[in-house]
Amino acid sequence: MTDAPIRSVAVMPQQKKYYESLLPQISAITEYAPPPMPVEEAVGEANRVIALIKEDRAKLELSGIKLHYLDSFEARAGAMIWSAVEMITHVNKQSTAKQEWKELKPEAKKVRQNLLKALKRAFREDNDLSDALKSIISGRSRHDWLMDFLSISRLAQENREKLQEIHADLSLIERSAELFEKLSDILARMVIEPDEIRSAKVVYYKAWTYFRQALKEVYEAGQYIFDEDDPRHSLYYSEYHVRLGKAAARARRNKKALNDQKKSEKDQQTVENQRKPSQVMISLPESPESSTLRPPDTTG
Repeated sequence: MTDAPIRSVAVMPQQKKYYESLLPQISAITEYAPPPMPVEEAVGEANRVIALIKEDRAKLELSGIKLHYLDSFEARAGAMIWSAVEMITHVNKQSTAKQEWKELKPEAKKVRQNLLKALKRAFREDNDLSDALKSIISGRSRHDWLMDFLSISRLAQENREKLQEIHADLSLIERSAELFEKLSDILARMVIEPDEIRSAKVVYYKAWTYFRQALKEVYEAGQYIFDEDDPRHSLYYSEYHVRLGKAAARARRNKKALNDQKKSEKDQQTVENQRKPSQVMISLPESPESSTLRPPDTTG
């Protein structure tokens, strides 16, 4: 499965030097995990804290932080950023090429169909050439399909006169050659070994882990040295996770407001139902059947 493209990030030449100098320490890491944020957020966080250290270094040192975390912070950040760019390059190279193949193949397929139609007509009286044409089948893999396309293109180039005899569109020959060159280049960029991408990801995860060791120390030092009522205290938290927390809190508030509104509407409906006069149907008793009056018996 091809990875989704990753947004590119800015990088400086110095960061490559940091990466190369710290690669032995980064490679030696055995326990690592992916950053808990998108690549551009990790890079932004690194650059933000580099600026904080330059502004607050003297005060941060008063927290008792080990100075090598401050001294190496920019190099660790640069190595992490460069490793991120390396990973992005590998992932995007494959996904971009796949999109290019998808866009160009319909035209190549149409050219192939038209050439096959013309060649079948041109070779109708030549058994050898007809057999050669029949032997070309559409392969299942992209590589096989491309090789079949090349075979058809070459067969057309080698038999241009026969195609002229049936008034075929000869521009298909040149276009098929152009398409083969383009598709070959695209396929070469698509066929990146999975291990190559996986390796680039692992290096990025390790570089992040090495960087985060210093990032955690700087955060804790800043939170300690600046009181909570100091505006700089809040700067020593991950901006990304602060935003996530605020978004989650906002979602909870919105959900509560919606539930409260529904409850209020339900309570209002209940009150209105209670205010309505009860409509009780009173049924009158049925009239007793009239009895027949008889004269008294006087017969004794």
